[in-house]
Amino acid sequence: SFAVEVSAKELHLLFLRTLGKNTLLTMHLTDDAGKTTDTTVMFKDVQREPVKGKFQHIDFYHVDPAHPLKLKVPVVLEGIAEGVKELGGLLSQPTRALTVRCLPADIPADIRIDVSALGTDMSVLLQDVTPPKGVTFLGDPHTVLAQVSTIEEEKAPEPTAAVAGADAAKGPEVITAKKDDAAAPAAGKDGKAAPAAKAPAKK
Repeated sequence: SFAVEVSAKELHLLFLRTLGKNTLLTMHLTDDAGKTTDTTVMFKDVQREPVKGKFQHIDFYHVDPAHPLKLKVPVVLEGIAEGVKELGGLLSQPTRALTVRCLPADIPADIRIDVSALGTDMSVLLQDVTPPKGVTFLGDPHTVLAQVSTIEEEKAPEPTAAVAGADAAKGPEVITAKKDDAAAPAAGKDGKAAPAAKAPAKK
């Protein structure tokens, strides 16, 4: 490895144009004697100043045109799934990048997958996709790249009918005291009711 100096302004614009694209760059190196050589590189790591986000340090990866690279490539879904358009399903993308191995000249910008034929409860696995020429997919062949799920409508809970007795259906019983009951004779010592007091005879 060796240290190089580059223009921060030009590098910032270049990084924005190539961000996430695995772009190969040609670096013109000029030594102390003024001799210029060209080498192929890629962005490897970027360190930024925490407040204003300015570049502080950048690592470039030297690329050998004859040596395969291992890198991640974004997955792009194309089309409208049949299960979404016709049956109102939900399309999800569990995997958004794939690890691949290829020569620098064969690096794909992305992996595009047509999901138009996907019905509900169907999915696209890594083993279902044909890699571009010169590219080898690395990873589990059963990795889910896209899937359409059925959206189940949430049902309102059914009311439970309480089994009520005949008396409960009528409501609470209201007990009212009659005037005659208020004047009822109290029981004596032997448990028998005391004789009711006679009303005074009318003159």
